[in-house]
Amino acid sequence: MDELPVIDLSSADVAEVGKKLYEAASTLGFFFVDGSGFTQEEVDSMFKLGEEFFARPMDEKSKYPITNNRGYSAFNQEALDVDDGKKKGDPKEIFNFGPFEQSANPDRQPLPPVFDEARPAMAEFTAKCHAVANRLLEALGTALELEPGWFASRHELERPSGSTLRILHYPAMTDVEGPADEIRAGAHTDYGAVTLLFQREGQAGLEVQSPVTKEWIRVPAPGSRAAGRSAPIVVNIADQLSFWSGGVLRSAYHRVRFPAAAQRTGKDRYSMAYFCHPADEVRLEKMPSAIIAREEGGVSWEEDGKGRNEDIRRTVVDGRVLTAGEHLARRIALSYY
Repeated sequence: MDELPVIDLSSADVAEVGKKLYEAASTLGFFFVDGSGFTQEEVDSMFKLGEEFFARPMDEKSKYPITNNRGYSAFNQEALDVDDGKKKGDPKEIFNFGPFEQSANPDRQPLPPVFDEARPAMAEFTAKCHAVANRLLEALGTALELEPGWFASRHELERPSGSTLRILHYPAMTDVEGPADEIRAGAHTDYGAVTLLFQREGQAGLEVQSPVTKEWIRVPAPGSRAAGRSAPIVVNIADQLSFWSGGVLRSAYHRVRFPAAAQRTGKDRYSMAYFCHPADEVRLEKMPSAIIAREEGGVSWEEDGKGRNEDIRRTVVDGRVLTAGEHLARRIALSYY
């Protein structure tokens, strides 16, 4: 894990944690967190649910088609790399879960039996993901010298938002013909504030593009570092947090590419992501941080995204600042067939 720093979230020194988070967020925008409070048993139980669902026949899975970013997306239905104008569906399948908090999701999401029976456990897992994301944001806010609660007040779980738990399945393909066929999730940036990514030990494939060298950095999938703890979680800064910071905090391009060894052995890859979004009505205006104001002037979003679809990085449309919900809707509209 030499390329990505590991930050211990269990440390009582919030200022020191915030300092490390800011350093990581303002350079590559990707890092590991350990000591999140998750146990490996909790994470494994969620992976098991995903395995059970994805093993079902397609006619069963297709009864829950993705609608408003909730439900099942089949192979090649989602295209994450849309920047070159040539959408190509990703060879993966996913299931997206909306908020389990009823006040944020008044229409109870229909779920297949394997998930519906585990709804209380999934709700607890999702709430824990959101709490970890808020801990990260609040510690980062300390480093940015924001008022306590600035981030938390914009990411309240009970408010409608784009926050989403996603379980992913990347089946191995042993008949690949070349490197392009090994890309399982196209290069993209995430849409919200921060993303938590849970990986299975040894099932690597995530790659992050350096905003400086443009080289792809391979991210490992390590196991637990201490008894009773889950494996370190990959965290990345996403678009809306980068917008708030004027590009000082980096939302880096990343993709999933199966290692050659995994292709040869025919091993599938499973992962889970929690996309933490601000409440839908929150405007993507610059955060009131003297630290951000001082650091602006480095590599901007426009420079970082040259040669890519700049329209998806706009926060002002027709003279009006977009809300978090509006930005998400624009991104989703580009991603699905």
